[in-house]
This record gives sequence, C-alpha cells and structure tokens, in this order.
Amino acid sequence: MKTLINISLAVLAAFMIPGLDASAVSIVPKPQQIRETRSQVLIPEKFAIYGADASLKDLAKTYIESLDKQYPAGTEKLETGFSRIVSDFEFPVMKAGGSLNKSFVRLSLNPELAKEEYTMQVTVSGVDIAGGSTVGVWWGLQTFTQIMLQAAPFQGGRMTSGISIQDKPHFAYRGAMLDCCRHFFSVEEVKKFIDILALHKLNIFHWHLTEDQGWRIEIKKYPLLTEVGSVRKETLVGHYRDSKEYDGKPYGGYYTQKEIKEIVDYATARQITVIPEIEMPGHAVAALASYPWLGCKGKDYEVRTTWGISTEVFCLGKETTYDFLKNVLDEVCDLFPGEYIHIGGDEAPSSEWKQCPHCQEIMKREGFTDERQLQGYLIRQIEPYLNAKGKKIIGWDEILDGGVTKTATIMSWRGPKGGIKAAKQGNHVVMSPNSYFYLDYYQTADPQANKEPLGIGGYVSLEKAYSFDPYAQLTEEEKQYITGVQANTWAEYIPNMDHVQHMDLPRFAALSEVGWSEDGEKCYEEFFVRVKNSLLPAYQYFGYIYAPYAFDGIK
Repeated sequence: MKTLINISLAVLAAFMIPGLDASAVSIVPKPQQIRETRSQVLIPEKFAIYGADASLKDLAKTYIESLDKQYPAGTEKLETGFSRIVSDFEFPVMKAGGSLNKSFVRLSLNPELAKEEYTMQVTVSGVDIAGGSTVGVWWGLQTFTQIMLQAAPFQGGRMTSGISIQDKPHFAYRGAMLDCCRHFFSVEEVKKFIDILALHKLNIFHWHLTEDQGWRIEIKKYPLLTEVGSVRKETLVGHYRDSKEYDGKPYGGYYTQKEIKEIVDYATARQITVIPEIEMPGHAVAALASYPWLGCKGKDYEVRTTWGISTEVFCLGKETTYDFLKNVLDEVCDLFPGEYIHIGGDEAPSSEWKQCPHCQEIMKREGFTDERQLQGYLIRQIEPYLNAKGKKIIGWDEILDGGVTKTATIMSWRGPKGGIKAAKQGNHVVMSPNSYFYLDYYQTADPQANKEPLGIGGYVSLEKAYSFDPYAQLTEEEKQYITGVQANTWAEYIPNMDHVQHMDLPRFAALSEVGWSEDGEKCYEEFFVRVKNSLLPAYQYFGYIYAPYAFDGIK
C-alpha cells in the first residue's frame, strides 16, 4: 500500500504546484548533457532500488549503506577545533529489494555505453539509471545523491525537476592521494576518505604507505619493517623551518595485510581502484632503521622524527637492496589487484651514492657519469619485474631524470613542466601539480588572519584549483598522453581526519570538475554556484567537515 501511495504522489507532482520553486538542478562535475523537463517529480521518503542483475543488487546495497553514514542533525564542535555543520533533514530512508514495477530507482546495464558512461531519466514514474558497467551505474547514483539532497522539501518527500542526463568522464584517471605515513589514519578513517572520493566521482585512491617517518604496510617476509619502522620516537612540534621542539611521545601505526584487503575490498565495492605507493630510492629511512644493510653506510639509522628531505636513501650498489625491494613488491602485488604500483622516486639526494664504494662500482661497470643515472638503473630492474606480474609503474616526475622507458607513467608534481616533458617524449602522464592540486597548501591568502590551521605553506584556492588546464602547452598529438589528474594530501601538518576533510573540501570539487568534464571554456562563477547548490548539501548531509572560506567570500 505504501508503494502505491508514493507512486500516486509522484504522479500528482507531475503538475505545476503553486509556490514550489523548481530551480535548475546543479551537478558537480558538470554532466556532458543535461536537460530538464517541465514536469516536477516527487522523490518519496521511502522507496526501493531495483538492480537488474546480481552485480547491480550488490551495488544498490553498497549505495544504501553509504547513504546511512550521515551524522545526527545539528552543529557539533569537535575537539580538534573544527565544526561539523549538518542540515536538519533526515532523508532519504531507503529500502533495498523490491521489483522492477514497484521500485522507484531502477538500475540496468547498457553494453552500448562506455564503461564509465551512464544515462539517467528522472520522471514521475521513477528514476532509471543505465551504465556501460557497474562503474557507470555507480557514478549515476552519485549524481542521484546530489539531485536528492538539493531537492525542495515537500509532503511525502522532496520535489525536483524531471531530468534527462547522458554523461561520462573526460579522463580515465581521476585520483587523490592520502599520506598515511607522516600521520597515521585508522581503517575507518581511510574508508571515510574513500567515501568522499566516491561522492566526487574520483576513481583512484593513491595510498602513500612508506616514508622516512613511518612504514605503514605489513610485509610478512620482513617483520621489522613494522616492528621497528612503523614507530618514531617523537614528532616535531610546529613548522620544521623554525622549530626545534619535539613532543617526546612515540608515534606509530600500520596496516595489517588483513586490514589492507578490507580497505581494498571496500574501495572496490565503491568502484575505486587503490594504487599503493612504495617509495624508492628515497624517503626510505624507516626501512633503513629496520634493516640497516639496505643503506650505503649500513648502520646508525632511526625512523625520522622531523619533516623535509633526508640524504639517507637505499643503497643502489648492493644486490641485496634489489632482492629486498622485489620481495616487498611480491607481497604488495598480491594485496592490490589494480594494474598500477607507484614506486615514488622523488626527492632522492645522491650524496650517499657519491661516497659509497658499492654504488661507485655499479657506476663504473655501467659506464655512468652521473649518480642520478643510478635511479634509472633501479627503475630498469624494478619495472620489468612488475611488468612480469601484470603491473605497470607510476613514479613522480624525478624519475625522468634518470631515464625511463616509454611504458612508465609519470606523475607530474613539480608544477606541470614534468608532465609536459613526459608527454612530449611519449610517456603517459597524470597531472598532479603542487601549484594547483597540493591540498596541504593553505586555502586563504592570509591563513593567520583567517585562522587556518598550521600548514606547510603555499596557497591554492578553490578558484585556483578549478583553473588548471591539464593540456596547457601541448599539441593535439601530445594531449593523448595525459591520462588524468590527481590531488595530493600530504600529512606532515595534518594529524587527523577532521583536518584532512577541512583541507580537501571543497577543493575536491575542482579536482572532480577538471578530471570529469569536457575541456572547454571555464566559468568559475557558474561552477561555484553548482558547488554551493549540489555538493554543499551533500557535505552537510554526510557530516563532512569543509573549509568555509570560498562560501564566505574569503580569498
């Protein structure tokens, strides 16, 4: 009977109702095609979702679970100093199951669509979402979330316009990195980060797992990596440029292989691929502290307690180093089913190699004239090893300096210039420039006056992030090598998930738009209105913490 009542209300809503403001529907990222009809559609408070096959039933269940993760209504002041502002509505309350004829939301697959493509029809008889795969259907559901949460309250549910959408992403790679090494985040917190990615239609979770300040992934062949390498004796207080104060407290944490599998499964259910990063040859002090024979000097290492760049790196003149890295990667490959492994490669000083007889012997044998060539030598050992396991490598743009094969993907972080260079020589590129997408940078021009939490420095506003053009300075031929875009959240000064959210939101909206929507004329004002109308209600519904500066008109 309840289903019949809901359908009757939906039919009634097809007629124009006096006093109801049926304003235009806002979606972020902007769909390729969206058309609103003159009809008005009631989304009932309770409704069923129908999946045409088993995979879609599972997807519907995951979607319903994601909608249940909202916080109670009200404003909550957190111990960390951030405010979680939540709207006072409790909507929707949804039930899975049902049948095609009795379900308000109906999911199906259409083999004529691309993998991530979807179509959506919102009519008085319900919502039909078809995708080229479960991925496409999932992105359609994320769009439906935005439509629901901005719809106008009305008796028995919420009222929206009739809508027709056809949509697919511009880039196949739309990623975000979370550094869990400088500060550690729990399994539940990482899951929350994944939920936030899904809301923004981001399909890659780049998981930074090894660093100077902590090794965070269990490797069963080398137990000291977590017994020793996951714990630093203390942590710097304040900014590393002007502080010598430490808190005197041990700090640690790591993910067991069971927990990693749990997180990978969680991401997979939300159509997100996890790419692990195992740093080499730099940012390796936690590994050296665990197994000193991995370094050039072979002794006197401890897990780093401050930030910045260490001169202590893996010794590239010892075969035992390569054996270690390959053994580690064996276990990593078993844990992560995706095709990519990130090998780091950034900020690796060569001073230790200059003094190391083992490294100098390799240089003489190979005819190298510059120590940087040792990094290229490392990649030539690691890449084919991973290729044989069905994996591809991604590395930060420094790996270009030592020479790479055409099959390596370059992640350009030192501005876009590394990506431009890589594309011009025929390497695939993920654009991740610090000047646009380092989300540990401040969001205001005057962080002290605007009470921004302590950060590493820099300034990237929502408008600046939105303005990024991944194709700048490239020819039509070279543009084909840009695989996608990524934002990075480095955690030196971001000690908890509340702070992570504050730094990422709403700037993930800009990343989402740049990665998804077609390249064309940009209009920040129009984009900002869509963010305010669509994503802001979603942040409030789910209880996400977001930086208020853009919404308050603060530069």
